Amino acid sequence: MGLPQDKLGVLIGLDEGCSSARISRYEAGIHEPPLKTIESIAKALKVPLPFLFCEDDQLAKAILSLSKLNKRRLAEVVRRIEEG
Repeated sequence: MGLPQDKLGVLIGLDEGCSSARISRYEAGIHEPPLKTIESIAKALKVPLPFLFCEDDQLAKAILSLSKLNKRRLAEVVRRIEEG
């Protein structure tokens, strides 16, 4: 998302001295952050929480795009998808 690891860490409340290393370990899968931390990361990055759990880039892009729709438009898109 273009935000350096140290800045992201500070935005979510980590100590500035270790924020880059902690975020790096989360990204690499060495450590799994608690859900509360993942929620803070999503909020700092301005993305929906499910976006962070996607292993498929195309699905992640779809989630991001859908999250930007208003409720009426989102309901319309979901209806069309369900209709096939």
